[in-house]
Amino acid sequence: GNDNMPYRGVDSTYLGRHCSVGIVDKDEDDVTLGITPNTTICNHWPEEELKNVPKMRQNIEEALKFLSKDDDGFFLMAEQGDIDWAAHANHMDDLIGAMLDIDDMVDAVRKFIDENGGYEKNALYVTADHDHYLTLLPHFPEVLANLLVDGKSHEITPFNNTNTNSWDEAISAGRHEDDSKSQTEHLKDFATWSDEDIQNVAHFFGPWGSGGNGWGSH
Repeated sequence: GNDNMPYRGVDSTYLGRHCSVGIVDKDEDDVTLGITPNTTICNHWPEEELKNVPKMRQNIEEALKFLSKDDDGFFLMAEQGDIDWAAHANHMDDLIGAMLDIDDMVDAVRKFIDENGGYEKNALYVTADHDHYLTLLPHFPEVLANLLVDGKSHEITPFNNTNTNSWDEAISAGRHEDDSKSQTEHLKDFATWSDEDIQNVAHFFGPWGSGGNGWGSH
C-alpha cells in the first residue's frame, strides 16, 4: 500500500496486481460468520508517483555512501519490512517481490564490500526473524515460471484472496471456545481459497486443510 515502500511484484513491476480487501460477514449480533473475497486489479502505486519513490537498492546505496564517510567504520541494519505485510496478507506476488528487493539490497552491499577491503575489513549478515507457515507444493517452480512466461505472474496470488487474518476473525467469532471442531476446521470456515486455487498456485499458508489462506499470522 501507499504507506509502505512500493510493493514490487514477481515481474518486478508495481502495476496490474491483485488487490484484495475481504468483506467480513457478520450476523445481527455482530458475530463474524465468514469472509467474502473482494479482489480487483489495481496498481499498488500510481505510475506517475513511482519515479519519485526510491527503490530499496537505491536506499542501501545512498546509506552506504553516507556512512562510509566515517573513518571509524559503521554499522548498517536494513530491512525489507513489507515482506511481513505481504505474508500476513497471504499474498505471494508481493512476498516474492519483497524477496527480489532483498536480493538487490544484498547485492548492493556485496558490491560495496568488494570495492572497500573485502571481507577482511567488512562483514555481511543476512537473516530472518520468523516465518508465516508457508508451504510450497512440488510444482510451484513450474507454476510460477509458466505465469511469468504468460505475463500473468500476479495470478500466483489467487483472485479469491482476502487480505484478512483468519485467526483474528475466528477468535472474534468465539471459535477458540468451541470444541466441536478442530482448530484447522475452524480456520477453514474463514478461508476463501478453493482446493483448485491451492493447486493452481502450488502453495498454501497455515496447516493443510485450513483452506489455503486460513492463516494470516506468524
